[in-house]
Amino acid sequence: MSSLDLFIKRRRKRFLIAFTLITSVLLIVFLAHLSLGYRFLNPLEVFVEGVAQVISRNLGVEGYRLLRALTAVVVGATLALSGCLMQVTTKNPLADPYILGVSSGALFMVVLSFMFAQPTAHPLAIALRTLTASSGGMLAYLLTMFIASKAGTTPTSVLLAGVAVGTFFYSASLLPQYVMFQDIHKLIAWSMGSFVSPSPEALVPLIVVSAAALIYIYLVRSPLNNLQISDDFVRQTGYNPMNLRRCLTFLASLLASVSVAWFGVIGFVGLAAPHISRRVLGTSGLVYVLPTSLVLGSLILTASDLIGKTLVPPVEIPVNVIASMIGAPTLALAIVELKRYGGGGS
Repeated sequence: MSSLDLFIKRRRKRFLIAFTLITSVLLIVFLAHLSLGYRFLNPLEVFVEGVAQVISRNLGVEGYRLLRALTAVVVGATLALSGCLMQVTTKNPLADPYILGVSSGALFMVVLSFMFAQPTAHPLAIALRTLTASSGGMLAYLLTMFIASKAGTTPTSVLLAGVAVGTFFYSASLLPQYVMFQDIHKLIAWSMGSFVSPSPEALVPLIVVSAAALIYIYLVRSPLNNLQISDDFVRQTGYNPMNLRRCLTFLASLLASVSVAWFGVIGFVGLAAPHISRRVLGTSGLVYVLPTSLVLGSLILTASDLIGKTLVPPVEIPVNVIASMIGAPTLALAIVELKRYGGGGS
């Protein structure tokens, strides 16, 4: 066996071990999420009864717990996928929907839309809310990249521009909240990231967009891997690297925006999951990093929501508070290691 074959075999083995361990921990945390609340319940009974309640659309305690846990899993995977695409297309390990201002832009547009119409479960309202959030996310991303381009589009300039744009849009979203809404406490909790009001209607857009993104990634997997190395390698596969980046950036922004539209701003998951995955796996290969990031993103948010609802009962701590405590140290570590990616220039 050649040294190359041995290297590939070891890398694959490392991936299988890491993926299996993370998936196992996710399953344990998921079952704990079903069990724990204002009273302890058998997780298997909650799952079986919860499925029946979700199907019948007659939610009780079991159906609510199951739907909330599933929401954490889906949103975590969605944000991890968005962050992974952001980092690949920008070649910036600091990129994620929160850091680049996408989440705050989506939040601003959704809150603004609430001034004219209250949210409903009508299919047209669901589509409109999704499109509104997507337009806000794309606007924030384009503004971030425009500002960063004036400073040479380095990882540092992109980071600082994203912080500026995100801060502006998040602050701007607070004004209509205070001016227009009577139930301000619930709205602020939602804007900080919350799963306290899960619904099947909210999960459908997330699952559809995530599935479409994964299908597209599979179709362009070869040029996408080459995109991490050189644009010339992408051209050799017959793809235009700029067009590929535009498509992937749009998908990443859409994924984050749909999540924000229904569950508010949840920061750092899109940054932490891919970054931790690369460190654990010891590779940047998308075939290994992407699935690991999805499962790890689900684990981070499910664990964060579990902690948030059980830490100081009966108070519900917004999931973003706990998730950010995990993501912030990851961001600090990513900044320290930035030179590994050749991104420390000015």
